Amino acid sequence: MRKSQLVLLTVAISTLTIAQTQQNVFETFENFKSNQPTDYVEFKLKKRTDGNVFMTGGITNYRLKKILPKIKSEKLTKKVWGVLVDDSVYINSYPYSKIIGFNKIIEKGYYSYFIGEPARLKDEQSSLGIIKPDEPQKAVCCKTSYVILPHGEVKWLTRELLSELIKDNHELSTELKGEEISQEDAHKMFDYLNRYNEIKK
Repeated sequence: MRKSQLVLLTVAISTLTIAQTQQNVFETFENFKSNQPTDYVEFKLKKRTDGNVFMTGGITNYRLKKILPKIKSEKLTKKVWGVLVDDSVYINSYPYSKIIGFNKIIEKGYYSYFIGEPARLKDEQSSLGIIKPDEPQKAVCCKTSYVILPHGEVKWLTRELLSELIKDNHELSTELKGEEISQEDAHKMFDYLNRYNEIKK
């Protein structure tokens, strides 16, 4: 009896240990796309306070706190593609915007998308499509909608880009042409991407 109880206890402890150290770091977009995190780092995901949200133009993004081992702090906050927490993925905003923080992926699909910080530096604004390469840096604020293209590039989601992304679907393209959508209508644009994703499955 004692032997069987000891075996059960050992299995339970082993299972708990595995669960606690389940890999939770996507080092690259390819890792995210294939749903294969490659590393485990202990951290706390903390939503920003109302004061911090106000100071960053209304973005309720997340920060990583209590990172262990500490030697991985720089890599985790500035280099990795994203992290997995429970069943949600949070993309690292630093690689594409040079702003420290993480944003929750709203949907993963042919086109994945999220709301995040607007990049403030010219090179990043140009790369994201906020400005053209020959245009001056733009003062930006407030929430910004982003789309992740199938090869991993992050782009600022505009009506014009949305139209290009769904142009091979006649029904959605026709519907979009007849609908008024402003840059602030992030969730309207996301709805088109959601329906496009369903068709691409």
